[in-house]
Amino acid sequence: MLDRDRQFATPFLAPGEQLRAAAPVSLAPGVPRPPEELLTPRRPGELEQRLARPFGLLRRAYAVVNPASAAVGAVEDRLMDAVPDSVWHGRGMDGGWPSTAGRLVVRLHEDGADGSALLALTDRRLLLIADRAKLWQFTEQHALQAELPRHEITAARRNAKGVTQRGRVDLHFRDGSWLGLTTPLPSAADELAAAF
Repeated sequence: MLDRDRQFATPFLAPGEQLRAAAPVSLAPGVPRPPEELLTPRRPGELEQRLARPFGLLRRAYAVVNPASAAVGAVEDRLMDAVPDSVWHGRGMDGGWPSTAGRLVVRLHEDGADGSALLALTDRRLLLIADRAKLWQFTEQHALQAELPRHEITAARRNAKGVTQRGRVDLHFRDGSWLGLTTPLPSAADELAAAF
């Protein structure tokens, strides 16, 4: 566990709670995006609202100046959206949206989170801590994105796949659902699996 990860997780610990492992994680490829109706509507900030119009104008101007490239980009986007990640990478979760795995995926997409967080495992809980800082802010602003009692997790299995998922860990939950998470370093995935 890196000292940086330990420092970010420590303020979220309850008195007497012991940190076992911490590592940055992202949802594994193949985890579907939750339906929009399950997500809390995000209200754009003031700066986003101010920049939306100029960026929209630039996008339309680019399409006029270089229509072939804009058309190719649009087709690529549609093709990538038409083929789910699970076709390329295998399944990333099992269980519907009401399952424990589904609820964690929804939480990792809410409040501006992008499907990544710091996973902290303690002797009592699993914590997912997200950085809520905006792109233009220089300091990180961590907030508790989700937490789960430790007894809800039945297993954490290493499941390295190919080159892009060497640091993958699959969390299995008491309700039978499971969720794949990837870490940037395989050694961090080994540490998380061992801590469970």
